[in-house]
Amino acid sequence: MNAALDLKDLARLNQAPLDQMAQLGATLSPSDTAGQVVFARQIAAVEAVLKQTYQAAALLAKRAADCAEAAQIWKTMSEYANHVMTGLNVLKDRYPQAGATELHDLALDYKSAAEKRCQANLEATLCQKTPLPEGLLPPLKSVV
Repeated sequence: MNAALDLKDLARLNQAPLDQMAQLGATLSPSDTAGQVVFARQIAAVEAVLKQTYQAAALLAKRAADCAEAAQIWKTMSEYANHVMTGLNVLKDRYPQAGATELHDLALDYKSAAEKRCQANLEATLCQKTPLPEGLLPPLKSVV
């Protein structure tokens, strides 16, 4: 039995702040100043979770057994950042002064960075599987 958490588990655990943000965004009036303050706090909570998830992805990728596993971790992070952006697509226009636009931009930056790291790890996986061309290195001579 493997008792370790992976990034997919962490992304599922971090769904609650996103759900709360969507619920608040649907129920609060954009003209309500008290509601704006509550929504801004929720935006800050989602930002903290996004940053924490990215940090976890970096640690997990660093400890990955191989480049393919690291690529999968970064792919999951990219999907999570995209999920955050999807939740903010409508809210950023409705609550621009509450920080939703800035959080959307941050999620886009994290998505882009995760995609680059995923691609780099996929390329490294291909490199590891590509055999060296014949004659590239001099033949090994036995010392014995």
